[in-house]
Amino acid sequence: MLRNFIIGTAGHIDHGKSTLVHTLTGTNPDRLPEEKERGVTIELGFAHFSLPVPETSSDTFEIGVVDVPGHADFVNNMVAGVGAVDLAIFIVAADDSWMPQSEEHLQILSYLGIKNFIVALTKADLCEDLEFVTEILADDLQGTALENAPIVPVSAPTGQGMEELKDTIASILSQTPAPRDFEQARLAIDRVFSPKGVGTVVTGTLTSGEIKIGDSLTAYPSGLKTHVRSIQNHSSSIESAVPGMRTALNLPDLPLATKGKKGASRGHLLVGGSAGEASFEIDVELTRSTRPIPGQKGTQRPLKSNHRVYVHHGSGRTQARVLFPEDIVLLPGDTSIAQFRFDTPIHALVGEHFVIRELSGEATLAGATVLDPHPTRRQFRSEPRQNFLTERATDPHDLQLLLRTYLARDSFLPLPILSRALPFSQAEIKTALKKLVKNNTITVIEDGRFYAFTSFWKDLTKSTSKLIQDYHRTHPDHVGMNTELIKKSLGRPSAIPGLFDSLMHWLNENHFRVADNLACHNSHSLELPPNLEAPAAEILQTLQKAGLQPPLPGELQPSGPHEAAYKFLSRTKQIIPLDPKVTLGKEAYQDAVRQITEHIQANGQATASELRQVLGTSRKIIMPLLERLDRDQITIREGDYRTLGS
Repeated sequence: MLRNFIIGTAGHIDHGKSTLVHTLTGTNPDRLPEEKERGVTIELGFAHFSLPVPETSSDTFEIGVVDVPGHADFVNNMVAGVGAVDLAIFIVAADDSWMPQSEEHLQILSYLGIKNFIVALTKADLCEDLEFVTEILADDLQGTALENAPIVPVSAPTGQGMEELKDTIASILSQTPAPRDFEQARLAIDRVFSPKGVGTVVTGTLTSGEIKIGDSLTAYPSGLKTHVRSIQNHSSSIESAVPGMRTALNLPDLPLATKGKKGASRGHLLVGGSAGEASFEIDVELTRSTRPIPGQKGTQRPLKSNHRVYVHHGSGRTQARVLFPEDIVLLPGDTSIAQFRFDTPIHALVGEHFVIRELSGEATLAGATVLDPHPTRRQFRSEPRQNFLTERATDPHDLQLLLRTYLARDSFLPLPILSRALPFSQAEIKTALKKLVKNNTITVIEDGRFYAFTSFWKDLTKSTSKLIQDYHRTHPDHVGMNTELIKKSLGRPSAIPGLFDSLMHWLNENHFRVADNLACHNSHSLELPPNLEAPAAEILQTLQKAGLQPPLPGELQPSGPHEAAYKFLSRTKQIIPLDPKVTLGKEAYQDAVRQITEHIQANGQATASELRQVLGTSRKIIMPLLERLDRDQITIREGDYRTLGS
């Protein structure tokens, strides 16, 4: 079985990174003529080798290697190459020891959250007292991410220590979980080119998801759609790529980016599946190292709100302004919640790491962890927002914490929105949601279409139930409360997408009825207020005497109480308004329906004129009456004739 991992180099210029990679893999990672001429790595280099998995007979580590520049002028290129490595080989020359770029590279790797390290003490053959140099180096690494890393003395030209280095790599990788697959393909482009007759080809490390030939991908920040024609891994054609692979994709319908034209470029991100949108704002936790970088005064300067910086993300970088929640100054060793406001939108996930550098490129300033990839600018400094971000910062990789804080903040969310921007599979998300539902933290709505924070949902359903029942008490003559009035009474929650319909669904399943834009409790029965009893009796008596020769509706409502009584009788179907000019009493209406039905049953069909004669009434009455019967499907009109309906 093949197990794919990516390792990357780091360290000061001329400490032997590329030479070590060449000896380790048989491939010279310096591919540019200028690099070979100057003996200096400028661009990212790539190589590949295999190692047997310890204590197995058939398993193999397939290892992609990213070699990075060590020169201070090319730190931007270095950051672009190490964002997705599973293991970093930190190179320190035995005859030179710890240097400025050693420190800067260490801080960058720490800011990116990399956990696995090996220190390769290169040029060991040139050192007279290797044991002493190793001890000094170990002292330099105290209190850093490299503190417990194994130190392996090596000499690439002589082969000294190379087998021990391979064994150490295999040992660490055997204890390293396979790259997490949260089922959303993500590949940060680190090279892009267009061979003649082939179309655009991009390369990068696939950090999640599987990419197959024919798959559709979205390129960010452009938002352009593309499909995969072919895939390669270390120059070999494959049908699909899996997480942890160095991957080359042929994307014929994605153009190269040029001035004024959208397209693919290094630093862009390819994403598969239904990913959320890129954002101009991202809320983060920002951290600065206490350790100075020799020769970089900028690393010790205070960082204030509105400071413009480069934010390195994946293989790219974007200019942004930093905003702090208060008028604070972030000094070395400090940590704070912050918001980045980007010039160009980026696509990020919760828990991802950024590296922050000066626009001048002279200094690495800080590291950031994404807490909310889709915030708003408004109310960033508000107490609820800060509480939300502070709680997330305690563990931005705890899925239950992320889901709980999301719902605590937004109260009610559909599953696709709730799970977007989270580096977890749908199965992991659903399992975490079940646990939160079980301990009553959240409530599942409409069989999993939506989720709500339990305290919010309980308060909402309780207040809505009380609202409707109070309405019944104050309006006993109304069938129910108008749903638009309910929505208006709810205030802010009514604007949450999907919430109101879910609330009406809940009412229908919990002792209420919602129909015809009215909501009422099942126990509610219409009651005529005492002050309307006399006008109601007068209207009923008048219509009973009138039969099919009723007075105009206006004549039935000479006063306010008569008008209110008329509406009540209409709602309770004790009187039947046919149109604005005709209202019948209930008995007259039912008798007319009976006669019409019997006549059509006996004759098969009838015209309006025939039915008018059957009832002995006028055209003014028969036409609105028949139109009402047509609407109720008691009769069906076909030309001049009517037959019985359903």
